[in-house]
Amino acid sequence: MELSTIIFLLLAVTAWGFGAFFDKMTLKYMDASGAFYIRTLFMLVLFIPFLLWKYSPVRQALASAGRLASIFVLSSVLVTMGGVFFYLKAMSGGEASKIVPLSSTYPFVTFALAMVFLGENFTLNKLIGTLLLSGGIYFISK
Repeated sequence: MELSTIIFLLLAVTAWGFGAFFDKMTLKYMDASGAFYIRTLFMLVLFIPFLLWKYSPVRQALASAGRLASIFVLSSVLVTMGGVFFYLKAMSGGEASKIVPLSSTYPFVTFALAMVFLGENFTLNKLIGTLLLSGGIYFISK
């Protein structure tokens, strides 16, 4: 793996870790539905200027990608936002130290979908890694 990939991965993990912490703090002051809609509003307010600034490249990417790519992007947005909503509902009813690791098992879904629909290969290393992750998540959630 390239150094830049590792750096971006560490930044993503750090940002997601802080994000889950702030989610739990938010849920002390409002319900999950309110947090979800306020989060969405803040995202719109913060990202609309960037979309306007990058309007031409965004429009070109959308035009050249075709209808199927647009459907995949929309599907990704819908299921991801649904996941965020359900995650916030779970966080509002449980301990962050348990909910976050358990919600972090979503790569198993991606792993299975990638093997079935994208033709990615199954290896012993992937199986062992999956089993180790499952064991770790089991112990964290106890």
